[in-house]
Amino acid sequence: MPAEGNLDYALARVHAHYGRRLNDDDWQRLEVSRDLGQYLDAVRASALAGWVVSVDLSSDAHAIERALRTEWRQYVQGVARWHPGEWQLWLGWWVWLPILSLLAQLVRPEPAPDWMLADPVCGPIAPGGPAERSAALRASALAPLEPAILGRVPMAAAWRAHWQVLTPPADAHTLRLLGLLLRAIDAHAAGLLEDGPGAIELRGELTDRLSRLFRAAAGTVVASACHLAVLALDLERLRGGLVCRRVLAAHPRGAA
Repeated sequence: MPAEGNLDYALARVHAHYGRRLNDDDWQRLEVSRDLGQYLDAVRASALAGWVVSVDLSSDAHAIERALRTEWRQYVQGVARWHPGEWQLWLGWWVWLPILSLLAQLVRPEPAPDWMLADPVCGPIAPGGPAERSAALRASALAPLEPAILGRVPMAAAWRAHWQVLTPPADAHTLRLLGLLLRAIDAHAAGLLEDGPGAIELRGELTDRLSRLFRAAAGTVVASACHLAVLALDLERLRGGLVCRRVLAAHPRGAA
């Protein structure tokens, strides 16, 4: 069997990538930089450098977020390809995680803002009202999320339901670990998709819980899903650091 498509090979690569995560001290060294340029330089000197290759000082907040979502899609697709074929669609469904909060905005009938129309994924879905958006979604790879775009179920619930549909047959140990992962995500769904006073603390708690499960799931494909979940939270923290500094640079304190 070739290396790619072999579970042992895939898990070895996943563990290697997971081991490059920033620790708390690394994040503190990054976040002491208040200026966007300094922050970008610090990120480029860290293990997160590959995530900001398309970001520079001219990038506005929406361009930063689009760049990170693009890098995420490419990374998840690569991780999925490492794995045996029966698990690739299951892992590949994670490419859509960062756009769930954007799609949730399209449930409302208001016209989509220009920045969303410019997004390569949401742009083709966003024009028109609920009926047009539902039809566009139905014709795309995001078709399983149609009940959510019609407002029948929360967006995260629709994503989760289809992810479960994609789960291949597995042994009892893997399924037990998968159940633990689902419960961990369900317990903190709001922290994944919303910003608010408690969101940072919720994400920290979820990261710790997923990290413990990653170790417990060693040797199973659930470890790969835990890796993607933890990475999504790390990238949310990176996104916040970049966007906050971009906004502050555009609107410095005391400016008219």
